[in-house]
Amino acid sequence: MYHTGSFIKGQSLVYHLDPRVKLAAIIFLSIFILSVRPPLAFVTGITLFCVAAASGISLRTIGEAIKPLLFFIVLIFLVHVFFDDAGGWIKNPFFGISLPWAGLQQGFFVVWRFLCLVIAGVLLTMTTAPSQMIAALKYFLRPLKLLRVPVDDLAVMIMLALRLMPVLLAQKEKIEMAQKARGYNVYRLGFVIRSKAFLSLIFTVLLGVFRRADELALAMDARNYQRGERSSFVELKLTLFDYLALASLGICIIIFL
Repeated sequence: MYHTGSFIKGQSLVYHLDPRVKLAAIIFLSIFILSVRPPLAFVTGITLFCVAAASGISLRTIGEAIKPLLFFIVLIFLVHVFFDDAGGWIKNPFFGISLPWAGLQQGFFVVWRFLCLVIAGVLLTMTTAPSQMIAALKYFLRPLKLLRVPVDDLAVMIMLALRLMPVLLAQKEKIEMAQKARGYNVYRLGFVIRSKAFLSLIFTVLLGVFRRADELALAMDARNYQRGERSSFVELKLTLFDYLALASLGICIIIFL
């Protein structure tokens, strides 16, 4: 099962792109998705789905990446539906419920933007190795060295935060599977007991994550990890495909502006 933030090896063109190109493209794409009108956002989303399919990312993998965020997606949609009453109302002939047409449109559009951002993030984390991501982050954060910002340490912390997300989700699923194996079904209990069980699950997951963080810190110490600037075996070198991708990105930026 795929967990958001995990890296999976592949051989498609996206995998062989320079991590700096992919990171710059994702940043521009995020700004583009949040700024354009609905028709362009739909075209961008369909393009992202096509790129994901070409990279070997199935709809099931995308669904597994979206699943932990499903509650927030539904909440965002309902907020726009019930609190955006501008425009006409439509009535459901089966249930007799009237809903604002503008709220439905706005809710669907906001959810679509959110899904596009999630797919873009999945494309970046799934097709970029952690070492390559650190090298790309260090490259873009290099100007901050003039302000004496510890760029190398900052890049490592960002990557550790991204890579601990799959650990968090895997720990949650492990606890839920252990509860089901013992015949514990929280959905049959009352609201108060379900709330206590949810808080207990959160505390257990956090304890597991802190334990893994301690193990990671001990492993880094055992490998003589030192703060500050370090060498890397990752060589950032642009190829022909990278230049073509940069040219396409530049054309998109000019059209967008």
